[in-house]
Amino acid sequence: MKLRSLICILIMNCFIYSCKKSESEDEQSKGPISDIPEISLISVRPTNVIEFQDSIVFVIEYIDGNGDIGTENADTKSLYLTDNRANITESYHIPPLAPLNSSIAIQGNLNVVLNKTALFGTNNSEIATFSIYLVDREGNSSNTVTTGSITISK
Repeated sequence: MKLRSLICILIMNCFIYSCKKSESEDEQSKGPISDIPEISLISVRPTNVIEFQDSIVFVIEYIDGNGDIGTENADTKSLYLTDNRANITESYHIPPLAPLNSSIAIQGNLNVVLNKTALFGTNNSEIATFSIYLVDREGNSSNTVTTGSITISK
């Protein structure tokens, strides 16, 4: 009886493990990571701000197949954040996120801080959304992500 139970357990284990994909198979089924950067919006905080006082922090996740995001030259801008109320764009420098002259896939998060926003109209509050994208050293633009509503008040 014990031998029969042991054999049943071994057969069940073989069946279970043979149906599971290996990690490398999962990675292969996704395909290679594109050399054109991709971003996604992780969070925006806070979503209610006082004009000229509060900063807004946008957390962006990035992935890039060849790691050419960011530059050494502080005058070169790589990330663009547009206030969609008036189509006003702030630009930000990003230092290299991978060693220069390398070609490696990179992934991580960026915290983008927009210091002090303002109301454009005469109302006591306005609803704003922001759009964000980045450009790598080859000039490839990522997709654009847009935030949900952010309330700006006096």
